[in-house]
Amino acid sequence: MQNGLLLIDSLNLIRRLHAALESETDEVRRIERTQSLCIDALAKLVAQYEPLYMAIVFDSPAKTWRHKLFPEYKLGRAPMDDSLLEAMPRFAEVFRFNGWPCLRLTGWEADDLIATLAFKASQHHIPSMIVSTDKGYTQLLQYPHILQYDYFAKIGYDAFWVEQKYGVKPELLPDYWALVGDTTNHIPGVKGIGPKSSVEILKEKCSLEEVYADLSIYPDKFQKLLDGQLEHCQFARTMVTLRTDVEIGIRLPQLRLKR
Repeated sequence: MQNGLLLIDSLNLIRRLHAALESETDEVRRIERTQSLCIDALAKLVAQYEPLYMAIVFDSPAKTWRHKLFPEYKLGRAPMDDSLLEAMPRFAEVFRFNGWPCLRLTGWEADDLIATLAFKASQHHIPSMIVSTDKGYTQLLQYPHILQYDYFAKIGYDAFWVEQKYGVKPELLPDYWALVGDTTNHIPGVKGIGPKSSVEILKEKCSLEEVYADLSIYPDKFQKLLDGQLEHCQFARTMVTLRTDVEIGIRLPQLRLKR
């Protein structure tokens, strides 16, 4: 991926490395060790991919548009340790000190910012590598020049991986998750419909709307489960679809790595 764009889901990386140090009882020391592990990981990724551009993207502490649409969004997810939350600005300072651009935008999750950057780079034929274990990014693999990498499992994701994993193409993943639900973010799907049923329902379809255009072609059990659920499915799909149109206010040259 030489001369491409390396995109880091910072919280995904930081929280996992911090969790791996749970035996460290000194919180100050634990934060310091987490920062060291992050620097090591990021240096390895830069050496591995040799990007021309890079962005370490942080979540906004403020509520996002998803919380406004659905107050129960991410309800029940384990909160971040207070000490780690307070240390977040210091992580960004350390990363910038090493010459790695960092990005945060009030009211936006890192997911949407990363999706927007990768999508815009793709439009200019610039390859992007998204480093995160979050499977939500796999919907972006429908676009050319975008790939994803799990730093911890050392596994790369592409469109072929998505079809093998889920049974649908990347562009249908939001529709798929709308049916089965997204438990990680507390977004309910259609009761009674699981992964296998969702794949069967979406087979040879291009969207939920095409599914609902004629429910009579499905077995009775699916008709009963799906009946009256289109509006909910469309809402759930909106919630799980990453935005690629965020007005971030920066240009790609501003993310160029200093050699």
